[in-house]
Amino acid sequence: MPVETGRIVFTDATGAVVTTEDLRGGARGVALFFMRAASCAICVRHARALAALRLTDRDVAPVVVVPGGAAEAARVRRAAGDVRVVSSTGAEAHHAVGLTRTMLLQHSGTLLVDAAGEVRYRLATALPMGAFDAAALTAAVDRL
Repeated sequence: MPVETGRIVFTDATGAVVTTEDLRGGARGVALFFMRAASCAICVRHARALAALRLTDRDVAPVVVVPGGAAEAARVRRAAGDVRVVSSTGAEAHHAVGLTRTMLLQHSGTLLVDAAGEVRYRLATALPMGAFDAAALTAAVDRL
């Protein structure tokens, strides 16, 4: 599914509205992990794994996206470690990248977006166990 990443908006933990470009900053890419829910223990584990990759050392901004609002983003930020956390403004950003709901289950996944706004890596699933693959994301970062 083609994704127009430049039009996706998020809300950070302070309540400020930010775009994918804002999240990338001057880095050569942004790795976005979309959580299923703020209360998803598996998703929090994936968020910690994303932080542990230390992608900022490789000029890629790691970001966790949680459905909900600024309060959910702040709660996940405290649990996730050293990684930026933003909200999906309800679930709008999730839906914008094709992560919909199936039988009450919000899909989760990982995207790597390059400096031109192109999605260079995408992993999506209905079950959170398969929504993050550190080795595959690292290999995609290597190809940037």
